Formats: sequence, structure tokens, C-alpha cells
Amino acid sequence: MSSVVGKPLPIFPGDALEILKGDPIDSLPVKGVPNVVELWATWCGPCRAVFPHLSEIQKKFKPKGLRVIGVCLEDPSPTLKSFVHQQGDKMHYTVAVDPKGVVGQKLMEFAGVTGIPHAFVVDKAGIIAYSGHPMQPEFKKAIDKVCSAAEPQPEKQPLPKVTQSREELSHMPVKELKKILEDRKIPLADLNEKGELVDRIVERCTNVMYYG
Repeated sequence: MSSVVGKPLPIFPGDALEILKGDPIDSLPVKGVPNVVELWATWCGPCRAVFPHLSEIQKKFKPKGLRVIGVCLEDPSPTLKSFVHQQGDKMHYTVAVDPKGVVGQKLMEFAGVTGIPHAFVVDKAGIIAYSGHPMQPEFKKAIDKVCSAAEPQPEKQPLPKVTQSREELSHMPVKELKKILEDRKIPLADLNEKGELVDRIVERCTNVMYYG
């Protein structure tokens, strides 16, 4: 058993990560629900093999509120975004990148590991139930355990997709642009200009399904 099992997973603010796909997060781990936090990279073959497995787990345990969050340890880049987009339903969970390298480094140091993929299974109180490779049988057992203790979550309703072009968005009132981001829990405190609001909506919201 890993030495970190039974300990709380270090908490990071949601804006420490850049979300590439899936629902935004207020913190890592997401508070009040079970979590799977997985560290990965595009150059890691075993990491890529895990994508469908994690997607299946997210789908199966979504009614229990489980959040699967894949944290890429590479630098943000258009190539990385394209890679994630190309995976389609293979990566049907929240995918993020660690732009400053802080989250991944601290989690790996905390767990005393150097290899990836590495996954943490965390219960709704933030306590680690498993730390190790996500293809091990114990990984699935830990998920069963933390989800069996979690209350069923109400089904969230999908928000309408943002289909407007950049030009159309630029003609919308600032109040409406902010509401698009706020409804999807996307940070906007660092945005001062209307053009910055439009840029973030285009980058994070266009033709992406969010749930309210």
C-alpha cells in the first residue's frame, strides 16, 4: 500500500490548471465528490493506453459525482490542444495542463514517484484511497469504495453550446459575455478588456458542452 493512502491530497486552486477539455473545476481535487487525479503526458505510451479506461470509469460513476481529471505535465501548446481534441471520446473526462509545472511536481514529490501514468483516487472528503498505476486492480477497487460511500448526484442539465463566431461575440454586451463564462464557472477575474472575454470564450467554450 502506498504511504500516502489515508492522507489528504494536496489542494490546488482551479486556476492553477488550464482546462483543455471538459467541465471546469474550482479546485483540485474537486471538493465534496470523489476524484480521480491522473498525471500523464503525450509522449508516454502507457498514458495514452489509459485514456479509454478513464473515460469508461467517468461514464460509469458520473451518477455518484466522480470527477476524473487528467493533468498533463507538458507545457501548454497548440500541439497539445490539437492532440487532446483528436482523442475524441477516448478522453471523455476533464483534461487539463499544468502551465507552471507546479501541480504535477508537487503531487509526484508528495507521492514519492517519478513515473507516469500515476493516479490518485480521492474520496469526497479529499482523503487518498489509492495512489499508483491506473491499470492496477486496486485502482478500480478504490473507485468502487469511494463511490459506494458517495451520495447520488442530481443530473446536471446541459448548457447551450456557444456557436457564435468571434465577430458575433465581439458585438455582444460585456454583461452577456461575462455571463457565458460565469455560467460555465470559467475564471474571468484576470480579464480586463472585452476582447479578452471574447478570446476566452472562443478558446474555452466554442462548441464545447458544459453542464449547469
